[in-house]
Amino acid sequence: MNKKRFLNISIISIAFVVLAIISINLNTSNYGFENRGKLFLEDFTKNVNDINTISISSFENNINLVKQNNSYISESGYPLKKGLWENLITSLSLLRIEELKTNDPIRHAQLNLLLPEQNKSKDEDDGYGTKITLKKEDGTIYSSVLFGMVDRSVGGISGGQFARFPSEDQTYLLKGAIRMPTTKSDWFESLLLSIKKNDVQKVSLNNKNGIIEILSKDDKLNLTIPENVKFDIDDTQLSDARDIINSFYFYDVKKALKEYPENLPTLSFKVKDGLVITISSINSDEDGESWVLIKAMSNDSKSEKLAYEINQKTKGYEFLANIITSDILRWKLQDLAIKDKKS
Repeated sequence: MNKKRFLNISIISIAFVVLAIISINLNTSNYGFENRGKLFLEDFTKNVNDINTISISSFENNINLVKQNNSYISESGYPLKKGLWENLITSLSLLRIEELKTNDPIRHAQLNLLLPEQNKSKDEDDGYGTKITLKKEDGTIYSSVLFGMVDRSVGGISGGQFARFPSEDQTYLLKGAIRMPTTKSDWFESLLLSIKKNDVQKVSLNNKNGIIEILSKDDKLNLTIPENVKFDIDDTQLSDARDIINSFYFYDVKKALKEYPENLPTLSFKVKDGLVITISSINSDEDGESWVLIKAMSNDSKSEKLAYEINQKTKGYEFLANIITSDILRWKLQDLAIKDKKS
């Protein structure tokens, strides 16, 4: 082989190597961005009318939305706040891929992309995401997506959000973010009672421990005490009982049963203008928060409208009360003693 021919071959070989390096570099620089701008759920808009159930699962937000008459309601049947399911559907339809991110499952926790059902702790949600599963009427899954940390560095009003499909390790940074409540109670108009403190005239508790009666007049509270009681009463606890109906929010809701046992532990509030409100505990023998039934009655035309409005919101449902209300429903008289003088 002469020197000229060898030189030509060498030049051609070097050229191929350079081109190969350039090609590799171009492909590497484009990695993760080749799908930028594509809809994350490509056919969602076309199939949205076929979605019958939206199941949401996270640390503090587990709810099923069921389609009814071209709208969505909670599985319990209790009405949702206006606009919430529409916001969720719209935000899902607008999500676009910004960039492919890690496919290393060890890094999922850093992006809050661990499956919520894998969380064995009831107190910590670090690393766990929100899973949204869309089902058709026949129960088949149209799509299931795990949403994680929000990234405000991505442009747009909503910023961006990390996501992945539960069956895959590949993660995505999306442009846009899901819009929905972060806790279950925020899906509902959860304020059920809003009665002025000074309108409460009497609070009665009737449970297995006996009867406790608190009289209220001019913001002063008095407990009806048997003669044999020899301890001082903690007035702040009396206020806690009276103030329950001043601002009663529920944390969860479900359909009521057709029948309940008689003599459920019950708080009864006598309010001015003949209004009476009762809160009855269904599971007061258990520790923690209680499921309750709420009912309003009126003995005066002045309060008939308010009683009707309360019953319209509460009839046919059980509500999860906060821990203060739940503990009061379990009270015995000794629980009202000032702690350092309790006998």
